[in-house]
Amino acid sequence: MHEDITTMRVQMDPEFEAQASPHLAAARAALINWAKAVSASDIDQLLALYADDAILVPTMQDEIRGHDVERRDYFESFLANPDLSCRIDNMRKRISHKLGTVVIGGHYTFTFLKGGEQQTVPARYLFTFEELDGQWLITGHHSSAFV
Repeated sequence: MHEDITTMRVQMDPEFEAQASPHLAAARAALINWAKAVSASDIDQLLALYADDAILVPTMQDEIRGHDVERRDYFESFLANPDLSCRIDNMRKRISHKLGTVVIGGHYTFTFLKGGEQQTVPARYLFTFEELDGQWLITGHHSSAFV
């Protein structure tokens, strides 16, 4: 998987890099945990990664979800796909200069069975993570299938 950091200050300021690195690593770990929860079809683990007021613009539906009940409704449907898996193909990370927000964008690929045949859905993603009460949570998530 290809990864890079777009925040120039991380590359140019060793002190800022040292401060930013644990935050970038924590947000990256949250994204990896998100993909694992999708692949395990573990809705409770998946929803626990979202802040209460997180916004979800999902891959497979047009309705924007802004509350836990709405996110649960979408993921119950999405996770019901047989043999669902998510592979993160690449990521680009950016951290705010105040170290409170990390944005990770890239590509991932979903595979699942539909009508007995394996379907592959490559998609773009953009996650926004914020540290809330000591935990890095998803506050924004946009995903769209490749056209």
